[in-house]
Amino acid sequence: MPRSPVSPDAARKAGSVIFRFILLLAVLSPAMLFGTASFVLYQAERVANGRPFCVQYATQKGVSRYTPVRSLWQLTFVAMHVRYLGLGGRMSDQFSLPGVLVVDQAERADLWRWSWSGLNWKVLSNGQRQGLRVEAVCNPHVNFGDELPIVWNTDYSAALRS
Repeated sequence: MPRSPVSPDAARKAGSVIFRFILLLAVLSPAMLFGTASFVLYQAERVANGRPFCVQYATQKGVSRYTPVRSLWQLTFVAMHVRYLGLGGRMSDQFSLPGVLVVDQAERADLWRWSWSGLNWKVLSNGQRQGLRVEAVCNPHVNFGDELPIVWNTDYSAALRS
């Protein structure tokens, strides 16, 4: 039987390095994900400045293009990204915004869009709102971030705008 060109000691060291790398990824990945979620939420609270707010993210499910955020997981870059809708027609019908911040004001909510490149919320003008067909589907409240669980919240009805 031919001998392996790799010594048993080198193979053991390589296995140890691979194990350490996988362990490092297992520890850092959740920290990176929920670090970004906390940052998005922090920026939303900063923009809201004490006013009631909520966040909705792009989805292809249901009638609306957006779904209210119900967990910190949905504020991560894995869940909150631009979605291709493929509806045909104008370019604005093809894509959705990654996330929309709804800041309630008396009769009409201010809408902001999340920018991953700028890592901040940018206000949507009336023209952008109409052109992109963005509407509020979540229910703003002052302590929005305090009530978000890490992974999932089954109470969907409370998040919907009435």
